[in-house]
Amino acid sequence: MYDSLTMSKVDEQTDPHLQRLYPIYVRLGNSPKNYRAGFMNADGKVVIEPTFEDARTFSEGLASVQLNGKWGAIDSSGELVIPCGHTLGLDFSSGVAQFEDGSLRGLIARDGSVILRPKYCAISRFREGLAYVWDGKQFGFINLRGEEVIPPFFEEAREFSGNIAPVRLNGKWGYIDRRAAWVIKPSFDAAMPFSEGLARVSVAERWGFIDSQGAFSITPRYAMTLDFRSGIASASRQKKGPYGFINSSGEFFIEPAYIYPRYFSEGLAAVTTVGHSFQHFINIHGDQAFAGEYLGAHDFHEGLCRVSTLDTTAYIDHRGQAVWEGPYVDRP
Repeated sequence: MYDSLTMSKVDEQTDPHLQRLYPIYVRLGNSPKNYRAGFMNADGKVVIEPTFEDARTFSEGLASVQLNGKWGAIDSSGELVIPCGHTLGLDFSSGVAQFEDGSLRGLIARDGSVILRPKYCAISRFREGLAYVWDGKQFGFINLRGEEVIPPFFEEAREFSGNIAPVRLNGKWGYIDRRAAWVIKPSFDAAMPFSEGLARVSVAERWGFIDSQGAFSITPRYAMTLDFRSGIASASRQKKGPYGFINSSGEFFIEPAYIYPRYFSEGLAAVTTVGHSFQHFINIHGDQAFAGEYLGAHDFHEGLCRVSTLDTTAYIDHRGQAVWEGPYVDRP
């Protein structure tokens, strides 16, 4: 039937509607490219059998699944609520998901009805009720009804956060409000959305952080950095140099020693030390959180993290203990 190291049967006494579900990938035979996807609960018990060709994480009560090479969506009971007929995975956010017709994208609702027929080359995820769109030449913004609230006019754009969004015009980045009025005049070489009250911007190939008034809270001093999450951001001092972690004052509290920038999630971050190939987890003090080296790792979410080794795919808890484990699969 299907192979698994610790596969559990569906617990008929468990109500899947009352718990978070996690996608699992179960190998069929010896090839890591041949697998089926299902879902487990937080205890590692399978509640939706692995019968799909692929599956994505639940969001807003729906998860995208693949059958016969096409994507649809199921609810937490495993019932198909949107038939598998789409070329894109249906990742719902703010009650909508993108779908594709040829090279153009549109929007569908949770019941599969069309909100916006495909007309844009790209649509971002919705934040604060708006998403940026690209018509192939310029960027603008639409609302959840698919209406253009800011017609395409900008050279590039990012998502709204704190009711302002970074956009590029005449080669420089600034920030606009929901009426398309400048809140922070364009003066940056690059700019990203606000996160935790700060936005990362680039000036003369150095990155720093500004506040909502456009003043620098952390002067541009880094070769690269990521956004702040829980008061922590990864950053590097030198181009192609190692990454460490800074606090909201811009000071390194974990010195650069890692080759890829990462985020902390639930107090842990997967890192790859310079000179090494595998990842391990550190805590906010920079100490290794538990034994274990991984080929790949995702973020922790509600206590669990999906990881892979050369031999296994698993979900681990904050102690590094496997809640569910199966043979390694090679997902595209």
